[in-house]
Amino acid sequence: MIDDLGAAPTGLIVSAVHGNDGIRLVVAGDVDVISAGQFREYLAGALDLRPAALTVDLGGVRFLDSTGLSALVYAHNRAQDAGISLVVAAPQPQVRRILDVTGLLTVLTEEG
Repeated sequence: MIDDLGAAPTGLIVSAVHGNDGIRLVVAGDVDVISAGQFREYLAGALDLRPAALTVDLGGVRFLDSTGLSALVYAHNRAQDAGISLVVAAPQPQVRRILDVTGLLTVLTEEG
């Protein structure tokens, strides 16, 4: 089942794909100081459903700043505390580089 969570006022688009193995949030647009609050709410909402696993698909994210990274770290910590597997998938090269430089690539992806 796919739930279109819609566009935030900033143009960030998030869709949730629910499956037997958990939830996959498919994210498109920029995750920056303007949209990070909404992004964090989407992550929290997915975690509130207590899925076995949460995959955050960043394949459509063109830009991710420190506030977006903060939202991902928040979600990772919250998922870890709840025993939920959280993985970031399909980061574009520019997003992958930011994750790598900050040391989060190995923490948040299966590449680590």
